[in-house]
Amino acid sequence: MDKDIKESREYRLAKDWEMAVNNYSFNPARFAAAIPTMHPTLQQSLYRLIKECIKVMADDSRRYDERNMASHEEAKCIMEYLKEHGRNIPLK
Repeated sequence: MDKDIKESREYRLAKDWEMAVNNYSFNPARFAAAIPTMHPTLQQSLYRLIKECIKVMADDSRRYDERNMASHEEAKCIMEYLKEHGRNIPLK
């Protein structure tokens, strides 16, 4: 992994997020229900973040174990849908 990434605030946030969701009491539906309470600009920022995450999960150059394969395949389907409907987001 690129050393610059590990020293970035985005990496630190990703690691904090990793710890927050690695808890059986974390409820993704409750998290999603909180999105409408965000400022519209922040909702768009969250959407861009989610799109980038989907792009990474769809990347065929990464190795996926059996636990991640369903997410990988679903992410590829989402990316294909976006491509077919004029929202082309090139994979790395």
